[in-house]
Amino acid sequence: MACVTMKTMLAEAKKHHYAVAAYNIIDYLTLKALVETAEKLQAPVVAQVSVKTIKFWGYDAIATWYRQLAENASIPVVLHLDHCKDLEVIQKCIDAGWTSVMIDASSYPFEKNVEMSFKARELADRAGVTLEAELGQIGGVEDDMSVADEDAHLADVEKSIAFCKQVRPDLFAPAIGTAHGVYRGEPKIAYDRIEQIANETQIAIALHGGTGLADDVFKKCISLGCAKINISTMLKHDYIDGFIDYRKQQPTDYEPIKFIQHQMDHMILNIEKIIKLFGSAGKA
Repeated sequence: MACVTMKTMLAEAKKHHYAVAAYNIIDYLTLKALVETAEKLQAPVVAQVSVKTIKFWGYDAIATWYRQLAENASIPVVLHLDHCKDLEVIQKCIDAGWTSVMIDASSYPFEKNVEMSFKARELADRAGVTLEAELGQIGGVEDDMSVADEDAHLADVEKSIAFCKQVRPDLFAPAIGTAHGVYRGEPKIAYDRIEQIANETQIAIALHGGTGLADDVFKKCISLGCAKINISTMLKHDYIDGFIDYRKQQPTDYEPIKFIQHQMDHMILNIEKIIKLFGSAGKA
């Protein structure tokens, strides 16, 4: 079904109360594992990329992997830019072939966030790609981004409504108590804010910090309007653990393809579980 934007994909997810899994890919192998698993389950999927990963591999390399895998798949696949604070990087991603971008100006005061997010909205509109924007500070550590617990704060409902009216994002990521990385304790999710913001804005909600949440938390968030759920840390752990596991099993084996295949198999197990949990299997 090839390369698509998130607009129709998430409208369907919100309408039918399931969520699309959005995985932060690391390289071609992780993207291949994601697309092939989603195709097996006939699920729509989002492959998202951090700015740190883009700087390592390059815009054109990642866009080429995406086109090669997505254009030959029977499912819709989105290439999404995750947590970007730089409008120039957003434009470069759009030019290279990204179908969706995220502006994260949440660390700025409200007015500055609106201003930067609206500029990103204009860039996205000109190219016909979808835009995700964020309000509030999501805590934790992910890639080159770190927000201390004392600096994290929930998105205000009234400000969220005003923000969405002014910026008109296709997807909104309010801080609702989740965190990036590995949870150090039980997360306190502001379910009431998810429901209020989703109902008042009628915009699909993105849930960040998905790794480590309990199944019932995922299901409740989805029922309240979360249509895209981000998974990053879990994939990183599976990527590394798959390599280490094979090394322990076969300490004298130096055939790289065997290591790579074991890594891929390790990742696929959890990707398949997550897609089924989110209810998106069979929804392509």
